[in-house]
Amino acid sequence: MRKKASQQKMYYFSDRLKRQLAQIPDHPLTIVEAPSGFGKTTAVREYLKENLPADACEYWYTCLGEPASMAWWGICGLLSNVNGEVADNLRDMEMPTMDTLYYMTAFLRDFHCQTETYLVVDNYQLVGCDVPHELLNVFATHGSPRLHMIFITQQLGTRQQFTVHNADIHTIDSTAFFFDREGTASLFHMEGLKLTEAELDSVYASTEGWVSAIRLQMLNYEETGSFDLTADIERLVETAIWNRLAQGEKEFLLSVSALDSFTARQAAVMLGQEVLPEEIERLLKTNDFIRYLPDKHLYSVHSILLDYLRNRFYHHQPREFQNRVLRLAGQAHAALGQYYQGAQYFLRVRDFDAILSMPWDGTYLGNQLENNLTDFIAAVMRGCPEETLCKYPFVLLMFGYPLLLCGQIELYGTVCRLIGRVIEAGSGLPAEELRRLRGEFALLKSFSSYNDIRAMSEGRRQALEILGGPSSIVVRDMPWTFGAISVLFMFWREPGTLDGTVRAMEECLPLYTTLTRGHGAGADSLLRAERMLMRGEDDQAEILCHKALYDARSHRQTAIALCAEMALARIAVLRGDVQGYFTAHKTIHAYAEETPLLYVLRMVDLCDAVLNLTLDVTSNTAKWLYDTESIRRTLYQPAVPYALVLHSKLLLTEKRYNELYGVSERILAEAESGPGNMRCAMAKLYQHIYLAAARRNNGDDLAAREHLREALAIAMPDRIFLPFAQQPGMADFLAETAAPDEGGEYAAILAFCRRQEKGVAVIRRAILQDKSPLTPREREVASLAKNRLSAREIAEKLFITEATVRTILKSVYSKLDVHSKIGLFSKEF
Repeated sequence: MRKKASQQKMYYFSDRLKRQLAQIPDHPLTIVEAPSGFGKTTAVREYLKENLPADACEYWYTCLGEPASMAWWGICGLLSNVNGEVADNLRDMEMPTMDTLYYMTAFLRDFHCQTETYLVVDNYQLVGCDVPHELLNVFATHGSPRLHMIFITQQLGTRQQFTVHNADIHTIDSTAFFFDREGTASLFHMEGLKLTEAELDSVYASTEGWVSAIRLQMLNYEETGSFDLTADIERLVETAIWNRLAQGEKEFLLSVSALDSFTARQAAVMLGQEVLPEEIERLLKTNDFIRYLPDKHLYSVHSILLDYLRNRFYHHQPREFQNRVLRLAGQAHAALGQYYQGAQYFLRVRDFDAILSMPWDGTYLGNQLENNLTDFIAAVMRGCPEETLCKYPFVLLMFGYPLLLCGQIELYGTVCRLIGRVIEAGSGLPAEELRRLRGEFALLKSFSSYNDIRAMSEGRRQALEILGGPSSIVVRDMPWTFGAISVLFMFWREPGTLDGTVRAMEECLPLYTTLTRGHGAGADSLLRAERMLMRGEDDQAEILCHKALYDARSHRQTAIALCAEMALARIAVLRGDVQGYFTAHKTIHAYAEETPLLYVLRMVDLCDAVLNLTLDVTSNTAKWLYDTESIRRTLYQPAVPYALVLHSKLLLTEKRYNELYGVSERILAEAESGPGNMRCAMAKLYQHIYLAAARRNNGDDLAAREHLREALAIAMPDRIFLPFAQQPGMADFLAETAAPDEGGEYAAILAFCRRQEKGVAVIRRAILQDKSPLTPREREVASLAKNRLSAREIAEKLFITEATVRTILKSVYSKLDVHSKIGLFSKEF
């Protein structure tokens, strides 16, 4: 239907919907949730147009099914209209997950709004967030009385418990949008159409109050003079819209239906033209079922019409037409620099030349990791003929890195084989390109020897000799430890080799930093620092940590800096250095606030887990560490063993011994022979220590001693003592099993364990004191009162007077904001 440009569009809203809309200014956040075609966007837009004060601000963002990262940038851009600093911090954090919502809440505490403002996110169901309900709850905590956020969405699923009890969230659901019989009559009357009672009953019965169906019946009536009460929505769309289009308009809409939304430029590409024909421009401006989003310069086809078009496109058009349109859709995305989105269309028609000839680079590919990049690369590698792949060796090089990082070893091997074939054959490449390909290939292959430093360095030395300078492909922003927080953990492969590993790192790291413009700077000093710490030589370890920090910060190596801060925190625990511990802990969390990249947030999660478990607590540990599959989805493959060790410690701390036994065999096997060339002595050491502790706690002393002997066999040649000291009760266990001829080393471990025990006790007391408003004596009295002891019983137990007990309890009640012993039952102190 054509819009009547000379007539103001009128809308009818039921009294029930008006009452619901009127509550928007009373809440920090409103959810408008109903299926497609209920008029949600129109209702909100018209309400704001008619009811906003003259000095109020209104901003919109519409999600269009773009990648999650782009949708998050759009939402943050919307927030920047109110507070640019907070919006920038949220944008850097990337699309929130369950594990990062906490950080988002912290940023929103500083979200201040000076003017009454309404921020609207439309099509929220397309945002691509894994935790959409939880994200709405967090946005509702912004706490600015002048700010009102509105999320317009189709149904998000059945998990309503996250929002239904939140008093800060106002929900307008589909029930508010259904018309009753009288509302249906009023809508027809507003359009100048008077129905008989019988017609009204029939229309209402056939549409069940759904506004889109009512309007389509209305259009059908205007077109034919009668109602087709048996028609479904598709029949109504065909009668009211499709049959009224010219042939060129039909072909155009069928073509753009392949896109979720489109710009004028993309629409022209879909027609194979430089600019849009006049009749198509007119169609876009006048069709009731095509919306223009001026903030994005995008056109969006209403879902009712879009569903009809896609049904015709995929089920009623010849394959040749479909393939031609899908190729054009790929070109339309590529025209805007959206290479990854365009490549999805080319993949569907198996146009591999189009995919591989796109101007990929390492940074662009790195930004697509969250969008199932490795699945896409795997589909290309498995579907494309090898002869075609070999025509694009530099693209294969770039594909090789994400495949390796995500554990796709077989496909990584295929990449290497094909590049090797190209180099051997020459393939007509100019001499300079062939030289560069050989150098970059040598660097890529060096990663297949991870974590053998000397083996990797041979390839890197070769790459530097060939390239004569830095690589143009390696992305220096990648976390050097792949997200783990210990260099020693990542590179100590076998018992008795640690000193050699340190020497190899010192010799070989300069090669790599030269090739990558400083990637990994400071790792050599940090490895030496961790070796000293493992042996209890904490003064030298501290010096080396600060040297590593200087080098890492000079080259913006956040991952190495976080590893160094983690080592300083461990030193503080060993010493019982309260100030040092709190300083390191605060600095670690500052990285999450200052550089809220996803890998940084994950590394901070790991730091928190290590420190918590060192203190033998599990509170505030990231939930993704409780599940092995979540660990593998969350981290790059080389960092998985580190997180699996923490997972095992969680099971041990929570006395889930059978689960620990169940996962240990696989963890030990992977530590001995992981993907590629990786071995991990530290993972084996920790796993045997945890198994020894679990078996001992379960009363199986024979198995416990066997695991302890395995752990000592790994640790003794390199004097790795800290893992034993970090396990509560290990000093007593070691003392029971000490052999006469092993007194020297056993004495060193025992001394380390006793020192760690004292340090942990000091830090635990300090944390408790820091968190609790009560003095130690007040906590003592409050705990006894919480256990239902009377004032006289407490006095007798603590050898103080009843009057003193009552005085202390008065202070406790005041500090905890309770009025009696009953109030203590719900308090932690």
